[in-house]
Amino acid sequence: MIIERNEFRIKFGKMKDVLRIWNAIFDEFKNVKDRPKMRILTDLSGPSYTLVLELELRDFIQIGFKNYQWMTKDSIAKMYQEFVPLCESSTRTFYNVENEE
Repeated sequence: MIIERNEFRIKFGKMKDVLRIWNAIFDEFKNVKDRPKMRILTDLSGPSYTLVLELELRDFIQIGFKNYQWMTKDSIAKMYQEFVPLCESSTRTFYNVENEE
């Protein structure tokens, strides 16, 4: 299994707006077949106004399929464009899960 971790630095005071957008995006994915398991994390410590989006993927092939889903669903693309101006920066990291109980 692969974990895709997207870490976003959100503009000061915009976290509520960002969470509204991401929760709406999650709602759009509820009925999508073969969607990856996704979760949103927000900061309790460390850099303020940090939002993390984690996705559990079977393999690298699912990464391409997930990107295709995001690009071809107009409602998700539109919501993501609302999110972009609220974000200062982002990083994406992939992790290989070696052991899980």
